[in-house]
Amino acid sequence: MDALRVTDAVAEHVPSAADAVAALLEHDERHGTDLPRTVGAHLVFFGDAAATARYVGVHTNTLRYRLRRAGELCGIDLTDPDVRLLVELGLRRAGLIPLP
Repeated sequence: MDALRVTDAVAEHVPSAADAVAALLEHDERHGTDLPRTVGAHLVFFGDAAATARYVGVHTNTLRYRLRRAGELCGIDLTDPDVRLLVELGLRRAGLIPLP
């Protein structure tokens, strides 16, 4: 798949983005937080909080808390379009996008 090749190429040149996604996945593995799935859904739904919250099955305030927490834990700034692109590619690489 072409997107995965792009992801690999980008990861080589922007290791901080790859590190942020790796940290997000590792945190979820240790704590079962569902943060990667939440961030992935947020990206798929283009930041639509109501649609993302419905998909994930949480209140919109919980969704916002999770997104903020992902930013605090892993340095992911979802207000930055470049970061959003790199995070989406990383989550695609991990098999979390497209959504199951």
